[in-house]
Formats: sequence, structure tokens, C-alpha cells
Amino acid sequence: MESLRDEEGFDDKMRSVTPTDTEVNDRLLNEDDAEWIYRSAKLRPRYGLWWTIGIVLLTTGLSGLAGIFVGYRSRDLDEVCSRYVSHYSPVLSNVPIKYHTQRFNGSLLKENIFRQDAGPEVDAAWEALGVDYRPIRVPADEAARSGMAHDQVQIREEYGGGYPANVEGLHHLHCPNLLRQSLYYNYEYYHAQGKGAFKNDNFVVRKHVSHCLDILRQQLMCTIDKGVLGQVSLYPDHPSPFVDFNTEHRCRNFEDVRIWAERNQLPERTPGDFLRPPGKGDRVFEGVP
Repeated sequence: MESLRDEEGFDDKMRSVTPTDTEVNDRLLNEDDAEWIYRSAKLRPRYGLWWTIGIVLLTTGLSGLAGIFVGYRSRDLDEVCSRYVSHYSPVLSNVPIKYHTQRFNGSLLKENIFRQDAGPEVDAAWEALGVDYRPIRVPADEAARSGMAHDQVQIREEYGGGYPANVEGLHHLHCPNLLRQSLYYNYEYYHAQGKGAFKNDNFVVRKHVSHCLDILRQQLMCTIDKGVLGQVSLYPDHPSPFVDFNTEHRCRNFEDVRIWAERNQLPERTPGDFLRPPGKGDRVFEGVP
């Protein structure tokens, strides 16, 4: 019996000294974990550095693109929009188009200089807007883009070539000026002077006026104003509504365009052969269209 107890004690001792399969597996897992942790700790600083560099570069690049976008919008959006909504002309190539907010003078009873009765002062105000400027020169390589036909009147090459053309916006201003001059209370004054449009007989003046009227109609319809006219109250004792014509608008830089047109007028006096005669196949109309 003792020998049996001794054997059992020996087995117990062996079990306490020799690890079980579970204990061996646990120890192996712990060693693997330790090895992985060691390697991760050794590699982490290197990967962390590259991640940091990548994030910094990405942030810098995105910030740069955002800056370029904002600068582009603030600096060039006016010009981009103008090119998109306007037919090309040399004006767009030479005058940076900008927009600004401007409140119209819509007074009914308080007249500014442009509304005064016929006289030298009101004439000078309108002339200062460029209503009587001479044509500019459209380079030959810009004519088609500007909507001009190849058989329209051209300047001889020895005088610089190109096409004589008027800035259309200034012609649009010429038209209300002629309408003003033709008002019933101004007509006799300008008819007696016999200058400009009034060099012609009454039949031609009448056609000229109606031409201007319809050009302005088409222009206003083409560029229909999307604004709205609110109302104000008049007369404190008996308030009544009245349309407020003093509205805000987004306007182009008219003065820059006018200055460019003024500086680029063709000479006041030109040689007799300044213009090239029509070539073979060019259109020549039988009369005024």
C-alpha cells in the first residue's frame, strides 16, 4: 500500500512539474503575443512618421487648391460670367469686365442733367458718354468671332487692315439721346441746328428715330432685367403707394469700356482709299436695309 501511495505521490509530483497541453499552448500564445507586440512597437514610429507626412502633404495640397479656387472666384468670376453671357468682341480681349452694385436714379420729378431741356449743357453730358465716337478697328483674325461676315467693309492692308466697327453699347446710348432730341419740346431746337441726325429731311429723321426705338426694344428684351420694383408710401396725412424706381443693379464697368473705345477710335480724317472696295462675290445691297 505504501508503494502504491508512493507511486501516486510520484505521479502527483510529476503532474505538478510537467505542464499540461493547455499550459503549453497558453505559454506559446503569450510568447507569440509578446513577439507581435515587440515588432509592432519597433515599427510603429516609422509608420507613424510616414502617416504624419502624408496627412500634412494632403492638407497642404487641399488648402492650396482651396486658395486658388477662392482667388479665382474673387478675381476672375466677373470676367468668366461676362464671357459666358456675351457675344465675343475685341472689348472682351482688351477690357477686364467687372461688376459692381449701383442704385439707379429713378426719380420722377427731380431731373438730372441727362433729362434737362435742349441746350449745350445737356448735349455735353450725353456726348461725354461716347454717343458720337468714331468706329474702332476689329482685327481681321477676330472678325468672325465678333460676328462679322468676311465680306463686310474692310480697311486696306496698307492702313493696318481689319474691319471698321462701332462699339454696340455706345450705339445703344446714341439711341436714347436721339429720342431725347426728338421729343416734342426739343425737336425744333435740334431741327434748327441741322446737325447730326437732323442733317437729313424729316422722313429720314422719323425712320432713324423709330429704328432707335426698336433697337432699344430688342436690347431690353434680350437682356431682360430680373429685378423687381417695390413700392413706397407717399403723403403722411393720407398714405398711398408709389412705385420705387430707385433700385439696385449689378452693373458692368461702363467707364472702362468707354475709355477704351475713345482711345481706339479710327482717325477723324482718313485717306480717300482708306477702305478696301468690295471684292468679287462680296455682298453689295441695292439700298439701305
